[in-house]
Amino acid sequence: MFRLSELEEDALKEFFNMGLGMAANSLSQMVNNEVLLTLPKLKVVTYEEATRMLVQHSQEEKLVAVRQNFRGELTGTALLIFPGSESLELVRTLLNDDIPLEVLTELEQETLLDVGNVILNAFLESFTQMMSVEFEFEAAEYLRGSSRFLLDISSHLAAQRHSLMATGGGEDEERAFVLMMDFKTSDEEQKQHTLSGFVVLLFSHQAMLILKRELEVILSNL
Repeated sequence: MFRLSELEEDALKEFFNMGLGMAANSLSQMVNNEVLLTLPKLKVVTYEEATRMLVQHSQEEKLVAVRQNFRGELTGTALLIFPGSESLELVRTLLNDDIPLEVLTELEQETLLDVGNVILNAFLESFTQMMSVEFEFEAAEYLRGSSRFLLDISSHLAAQRHSLMATGGGEDEERAFVLMMDFKTSDEEQKQHTLSGFVVLLFSHQAMLILKRELEVILSNL
């Protein structure tokens, strides 16, 4: 079964924290307000375990997500996920507390797609900056559904299916990074609004082996 060493996980956390810093700066400029993103937890689990984690932490069935596929030396899917009840609150927090609810609803999908693009691109670019891997991003999509629906529809891309079937890999070998993160914004009175979300990176077994190889190279050169 695939495992990352403690040093490899620590290295990944550093990459992701760098990505979070870039994303926070971009979001702050986008909404003209300070946005802080923190990464309290990183887990490497199977897709099934990732589904259970989302259910436990969101405590609701319907979730909102921005999905971005990537293809190349690393092939997989990145998701930015929020509980459905918090998606409008995130839009309100980022844009303006005084925006009427009906306007917020109209802006929800567009705003979350913008936020998803910024955050997911920052995470994925952290790979290319630190590792000798190349891949292309596809257009981001807005989705609503259960955790099982989101992870299933996102993870089984045609290319990944072919790779898994060709190597005889099974579901136990498929892996996901589950990144739990907090969003904070501060207004002029220094009041802070905190919301929790998830970034889930879904990889095939082959992609995880490539990622582990790159991490080993980086750590050997320290």
